[in-house]
Amino acid sequence: MEQKQNPKAVTYGPFVRVLALMVLLLMFVYPLAVYVVGQTLLHEEANGSPMVRDGSDVGSKLIAQNISSPKFFHPRNASSSSSGLDPDITPDEAYAQIPRISNATGIPESSIRYIVDKNIADNRARNLEVFAPDYVNVNQANLDLIELYPDAYVDLFG
Repeated sequence: MEQKQNPKAVTYGPFVRVLALMVLLLMFVYPLAVYVVGQTLLHEEANGSPMVRDGSDVGSKLIAQNISSPKFFHPRNASSSSSGLDPDITPDEAYAQIPRISNATGIPESSIRYIVDKNIADNRARNLEVFAPDYVNVNQANLDLIELYPDAYVDLFG
């Protein structure tokens, strides 16, 4: 006796194969590919753009630090996105902070101005001088101050 197939029976084989393929691609292959590309082509960015001092990570170039000491550049009170995490300020905002930093540290204003000017030039070069307005990364400027004038910050870092 011949067995009749139910014409309404659903076969799940193709669905299961497509689902398995998508799980494999989206949960394993794609993340692994993004990781490999990030680590090989964009290593610093993929790892949070760390700032290193004496071989240790001391912050990120991308996220402002909460700074209240008069010895450092201060980030904006709020970024254009109102997140308060933007470490970049305008050159005018940086130049306006130079007298305060000089008074608090004893570092000559001309030396602090040099750090600001160098920071602006480095940012221009990084952005090919056309993709972004001039800005100063306060995290990098503060790290430069500490590295160039450690005696002015010995009370904060020992």
